[in-house]
Amino acid sequence: MLRLLLLGAIWGTSFMLMRIASPVLGPLLTTFIRALLGGVALYAFARSRGIEFGWRKNARTYLVIGLFNTAIPFALFAWSALYIPSAYMATMNSLAPIFTGVFGFLLLSEKMTPSRMAACFLGLFGVAVLVRVGPTEVTLSTVFGVLAGMGAAVCYGYAATYTRMKASGLPSLATATGSQATSSLVLLPFALPGMPHAAVSMTWTVAISVIFLGVICTGLAYALFFHLISTEGASKAITVTFLVPATASIWAWLFLGEPVTMGTVAGIAIVLCATALALGVFGKWRNLLRA
Repeated sequence: MLRLLLLGAIWGTSFMLMRIASPVLGPLLTTFIRALLGGVALYAFARSRGIEFGWRKNARTYLVIGLFNTAIPFALFAWSALYIPSAYMATMNSLAPIFTGVFGFLLLSEKMTPSRMAACFLGLFGVAVLVRVGPTEVTLSTVFGVLAGMGAAVCYGYAATYTRMKASGLPSLATATGSQATSSLVLLPFALPGMPHAAVSMTWTVAISVIFLGVICTGLAYALFFHLISTEGASKAITVTFLVPATASIWAWLFLGEPVTMGTVAGIAIVLCATALALGVFGKWRNLLRA
């Protein structure tokens, strides 16, 4: 339980840190540094565990997962950090299990149950409530920021499904490390134009934020997440999804002064109910009560 809470607290800080780093470094450079540092940290940890990567054999798999689990969604969140609060981004992130179910239906012929269909509609309704009655004024920038966050969740859903299809036989740490490494290579040419400006504008706060974002929120967090999967099971590890919006809201309130209103709480609660439906949490609770 303590490891789950720690992971939720770490991942919750990532949205606040993007809000600090992205306006100075730009979304693409922020994402590149995050992926690079995360990949280096994961590589060191994986090598200490004797993990073999099979770079040539698995390059395509690493590339696809790197694009859809790191490069594109990290960049979308880093861009949305320019326009929407941390709580909004964390809530969009919580939609990932819902889109995983959608891609499971589309690509793996999994059954689209009534609860999964209800989760999709409830999740979209929760997003609408958050945007409409949340603390941020509804502008075109806000809407596009929310859509970017939802796009990131779609990418996570596809990446999770693709991983099941193509990488189920690979060590999870190899997949995480390989995908971070390939994503940083893809991001490098897009990040290069922003480096001169970043060198001039960099502050200690921004530097510490982006280092923490890469090493802790990406490298350490991924290692901890996969350790939880191996020791506690995937179904328990994925419940960290329910902790992140709350921790993100608390960190942003403490350090950035972002307000947490009843509208924020209502929107987050509805989206998390939708996520619980998608993960079958309510059904598990019913079974436990009947036992």
